[in-house]
Parts: sequence; structure tokens; C-alpha cells
Amino acid sequence: MNEQIQSLIDTVDVANDERTVKIALKNYAVSCGFERFAYLQIAASDIKTFNSYPSEWEGIYLRNRYSVIDPVVTQAKRRMAMFDWSAEGWAKHDESRELKRFRSEAMDFGIRSGITTAVRGSFQSTLMLTLASSRPRTDSSFARDAEGAVRAALCTYYRLKVLAQRPAHVLDFGLSPKELVCLRWAAKGKSMQDIADLTNVQHRTVQHYLDNVRGKLDAANLVQAVAIAKDHGLLGPE
Repeated sequence: MNEQIQSLIDTVDVANDERTVKIALKNYAVSCGFERFAYLQIAASDIKTFNSYPSEWEGIYLRNRYSVIDPVVTQAKRRMAMFDWSAEGWAKHDESRELKRFRSEAMDFGIRSGITTAVRGSFQSTLMLTLASSRPRTDSSFARDAEGAVRAALCTYYRLKVLAQRPAHVLDFGLSPKELVCLRWAAKGKSMQDIADLTNVQHRTVQHYLDNVRGKLDAANLVQAVAIAKDHGLLGPE
């Protein structure tokens, strides 16, 4: 599994709010050479979307029920695999007015090409994780980890489900995604050098993140910081 997708899975796993999940997915998309991401969950007529697209486009998409004609959704349901797509060819085999309008509006919002991974969720739902670009064609070689992408989609699905059921009174200590990941590794007994190797950053960077954690949690040392984090449910499922 490549480093980008492992970092995504680790960060999503410790996310304490949807903002952190969104940051992790956006960082992953950018690290793979894309500009935006879209996570879509479809079960019958029920649609849940979580993305970094312009809010105006999200509203148009849901209001017009574009998931019914969206070629990416159609192909995802049929193939249940990873595939590339380009808006350039969406209207070549279907000249319907609706598809032409969808294609035009998507391109107006900078959605022209991408790579999508589709996986079956619970109760016959379809989960889709898409990385999108404003370029007519994209080099998806950095994102070509089908097994890892499936794991990322499932991890996103389950984490968002947990967050939706989380009590509203959980305290927010303002820990960043990278700080949370380093703290989670520390809670597992890893040394700072171990964490540096596991997260592919320098030792002093890990030290900086954990110093920030101690300050934000008002902890005297790292052991106390881990204990406080566990008491407040900040480290996600074990």
C-alpha cells in the first residue's frame, strides 16, 4: 500500500469530526495530483455525499437528482472496481438533453476527469471514492492502488457513521490530523523515531507535533497526554 493512502487511512481512523476527515481526503487527493475528492454513498433513493466540490455544485447535483444520470455513478454500480473517467466522452453515446446539461455544468465547476473506486457497502449500498481534476485527462498512476482505495472508502464509510452517532458534547481540543496520528502511535508505545519512520516525516517534526499535543491537552508529559486523549475519546477505536 502506498504512503499516501496509508496516511489517509490512519488519519481518518483517528478523526474526531467531519472536518478532519475532509482535510485527510483533500490532502490525499492533492498528493495524488488531483484537486478535489468526492465520497458518495447510495442506497436505493437515499444519497449521502461528502466532498470538497463547490457547495453550489453540490446543491445543483442533489436538487436535480443527477446521481440517476451521472455516468460515473452508473459505471461504478456496474463495475464495482477502480476506473478512470473523463467528461469529454460523457455525451458521445448519449445525446439526451439531461446528460448534456449535466456534463456542461460539471465542467463549468471544474470537474473534467478523475478516478473512482466503487465498493459494496452494507445493505446493498454503493460506496464511491472519487478523485477529480479540472484537466481534460489526468495521470492517475499515483492513485493506482485499488486495494488501498477500497480500504480507504470503507474506512471513510465507517468513520463517518461513528461520527454521526457521537454525542454532541465531546470536547474539541483543536488537535490537527497529523497531531492525532502521532498521538495514536505514541499510545501504541511507539518511540518518536518509530513514529517518524511510520509517518515518513523527520524526528523533529514528530517532536513538534507531540509538543503541540501536550500544550493543547495541558498535559505535563506524553503519558498524561495519551491518558487525557483516551479519557475524552480522541484516539478513535482501538
